[in-house]
Amino acid sequence: MNDNFKKWVINMKFRRYQYQKNRNIILLIGLIFTIAFITLVVYAIVQFFSTEREVEKVAEQFYQYEQNGDFSNSWEMFHSSMKNRFDKSDYIQDRAHVFLEHFGVNTFDFTISEPVKIENYQMTTELANTQTVYRLIVTYIYQSKYGYLEIDQPVILAEEDQEWRILWEYEE
Repeated sequence: MNDNFKKWVINMKFRRYQYQKNRNIILLIGLIFTIAFITLVVYAIVQFFSTEREVEKVAEQFYQYEQNGDFSNSWEMFHSSMKNRFDKSDYIQDRAHVFLEHFGVNTFDFTISEPVKIENYQMTTELANTQTVYRLIVTYIYQSKYGYLEIDQPVILAEEDQEWRILWEYEE
């Protein structure tokens, strides 16, 4: 064999080696990006359909009803123990009177904190049964005739009849 042919063969082997090496690196980078993308999509789906997200949506809906003065629909979202505490017509009248008329406003803004899971929650000391609930803080924001007001209210969301329901905490 002549020297040029040997050099050509060595050069081709080197090029082939470099090509294989570059191809493997590109495949590895592609695999890493694919795994990262799939992980991100799975995480987003889990977060979007999580119980915490569902609880936030229920609280958001409840306070949108309240914000719009639709106290009848917000009352419907109460847990049965809250419905027992408040007569529907009294609730509708009181909420509109106290939280809107007294402050001299037509509506309010609100923020909702991240829900915190509470295991073994007991609604009252008389009840022996416990359940898993979520607690969050709703902040009412009023631009009232008395100035800027914020009211924080702890809210419990408990599952009843396979739906998340609103509970407020009370000192017993």
